[in-house]
Amino acid sequence: MARLFYGFINYGCVMTLRGKFSLWFIVLIVVAIFIVPIAMKSTLLDEWLDQYSEAVEAAQEDDEGDDDDQELDSVESMQVRINDEIGEYAGVETLVLTETDFFPEFKAQAKVIDVRPMLSLQARHNQAVAAFNVAKVAERSAAQELTRLKSLAKGTGTVATKKVNYAQASYNEAKAKLQGLNFEIQAVKGEALQTWGQEISSWILNSESKSWQRLLNHQDSLLLVSLPSDYSLPSEDGFIRLSRDGERNKARKAYFVSPALITDQAIQGETYFFKTATGKLRVGMRVDAWIPQGETALNGVFIPDQAMVWNAGQPWVYIQLEDDLYQRRSVSTGLTAAAGLFMEKDIEAGEVLVIRGTQMLLSEEFRWQILDEDDD
Repeated sequence: MARLFYGFINYGCVMTLRGKFSLWFIVLIVVAIFIVPIAMKSTLLDEWLDQYSEAVEAAQEDDEGDDDDQELDSVESMQVRINDEIGEYAGVETLVLTETDFFPEFKAQAKVIDVRPMLSLQARHNQAVAAFNVAKVAERSAAQELTRLKSLAKGTGTVATKKVNYAQASYNEAKAKLQGLNFEIQAVKGEALQTWGQEISSWILNSESKSWQRLLNHQDSLLLVSLPSDYSLPSEDGFIRLSRDGERNKARKAYFVSPALITDQAIQGETYFFKTATGKLRVGMRVDAWIPQGETALNGVFIPDQAMVWNAGQPWVYIQLEDDLYQRRSVSTGLTAAAGLFMEKDIEAGEVLVIRGTQMLLSEEFRWQILDEDDD
């Protein structure tokens, strides 16, 4: 009985050990089939991603390096070195740029106005005023005659009633005519006001106006300035500049008169009247006008026309880097100014600008490039 009991126990232990072994065996198989490949794939994926990231970063660094090299090559390609002999022969002259203030401008169109329509208005006004004055005298005389006859009729009774009635009718007629002429004067004034505005109307209707006399004597000319459709006049108490030939450096001042109530049908922008000394201006001439854009000045450097050279449809200048080394710079971003351009950026104060000999430097620069290509 005891043997049987111990035998059963031993059999149970063996079976228990076998069960545990089977369980661990199953666990090892699961790990071998599923966990290990997943872990290996994750490790391989991480390694592949790391390698890909490193390759992308390396490519970006190469591209940046190429861009830097291209930019450096571009800058170097716009440089030219000349010896003293060539420099003296070309007469290269330089100027150290200094900081200056500049008020930006925009361009507009102006037309010299014919004053003959104003003369017609003035003539009509003068005629109406003269007729009014005559009618006023007649009206006053008729009023006095009526008063006299009424007094006689009331005092002595020797004046017939029909004479009083006739005098009354004459007075009424004179009064009505005077009123009609007054309406005519007001109509001429209204037409002048609607056509030319308050200021110029005051010139037309006042023959003693000095401004009007200067227009009649051709000392001054009146101009209608038409702004581009997307611009406005920043100030109505200043002046603008005008030029017949479109050259800003030859422009002269024109002074504000008043807003204009008429427009230029071709432009459809805001219009204003300005006046300027006549000089060589003639009625009907169209001239260029430069309008200040504001009251805040920009800071930068001024580039004179004589320093610029044109290539590929763009303006360029040369900056002296060393005694015999010059670099070409674009000034296409410059703002138009009198006799040159104003540069707010790209060229700074203190740099040395070539103001004479730029065409020779451009020729030398391209000659160097041809020689370099031949060497390749």
